[in-house]
Amino acid sequence: MPQIAIDTTLCKKDGACVAVCPARFLALDAAGIPQEVVDGHCIHCGHCVAVCKSQAITHSGLEPEPMLPLPQELPTPAALDGLLRSRRSIRAFRDQPLPRAVLEELLDVARRAPTATNSQLLHWIVVNGKEQVHEVSAEIVAGMRQAAVSPAILEQWESGYDFALRGAPTLVVACAPQEYFWGKEDCAIALTFLELAAEARGWGACWAGYLTRCASRYQPLRQKLGVPAGFTVCGGLMLGKSKYVYHRIPPRKPLSVQWN
Repeated sequence: MPQIAIDTTLCKKDGACVAVCPARFLALDAAGIPQEVVDGHCIHCGHCVAVCKSQAITHSGLEPEPMLPLPQELPTPAALDGLLRSRRSIRAFRDQPLPRAVLEELLDVARRAPTATNSQLLHWIVVNGKEQVHEVSAEIVAGMRQAAVSPAILEQWESGYDFALRGAPTLVVACAPQEYFWGKEDCAIALTFLELAAEARGWGACWAGYLTRCASRYQPLRQKLGVPAGFTVCGGLMLGKSKYVYHRIPPRKPLSVQWN
């Protein structure tokens, strides 16, 4: 059954939908009207619908939610570069969890991140509240004890410092199916989308490396998080308001690049 419907009274026959289709699912017929390719495989990315300026294409395979309009204005290069350069990994947080509405906004941005072949297979876990996040930290530390990590690291926990999740009030975890080859990459891209969206709203973030490593081998931590069967934890972000204000952008190593 065809997925693509073309309103021939609106179609401009410019071939844009065919040109942007990553799966080569569309081709122009003799009259210049796009048609589905026999035995083709559509990945439901929506490029054809998005590029059609005359709104001549409808796609039955897309999710039943409204198409969003493109923004009328985009950030200037200076504004976007400033956001990217000035973000810091926050490890000292105020005791202020993110409101549910803000988290929903951030996750809505993150779910629109690109995924391999538009698979969109990621699953999200949110732990909101300092006490709840601290309980997750305790499981991370337990897993590290079992793995016999350096006693010097564990002494930080015994002294009252949460080195695992830094006392963050909110934790967001990205998971992917265990058998999915591109899970780590898709999660990293989506978490980066989420981090930058948080930064733009005045919330700081830090990547949860200890959690990611421990969740891959310590079952009690997976149970604490409620990771679904068949999924693996590919990354996480600690989120919250920074306790301190940063005033300068520190230098980085010189660029290492090869031009071929």
